Amino acid sequence: LRVLYTQNREAGLAPKKYSRHIPQAPERILDAPELLDDYYLNLLDWNSSNVLGVALGDSIYLWNASDGSIQQLMQTPGENTHVTSLSWVQEGSYMAVGTSDHKVQIWDVEKLKQVR
Repeated sequence: LRVLYTQNREAGLAPKKYSRHIPQAPERILDAPELLDDYYLNLLDWNSSNVLGVALGDSIYLWNASDGSIQQLMQTPGENTHVTSLSWVQEGSYMAVGTSDHKVQIWDVEKLKQVR
């Protein structure tokens, strides 16, 4: 025998409606001057340690959301180059950085040094 049909005993009851609190004011504000306005760029990325990497113009800054500290990771050489993308390696402290001069760099964020 196979079960062809089952019925929930509470089928006649409407599902409960849960209300959720939506804050009226922001908890934090990211002030990001020189954030390039281009849909195709990937200029923000969080890592598993709660650190936000953000590209502002020709530089990348790291903001630790746990303690609020900020440090500069790198700055592109040259006048007309800027960061086009950044991405954290999943479970590590490395970041991949793409620049407008068609180069990809790998950075060790703990040592603040370029690996490749």
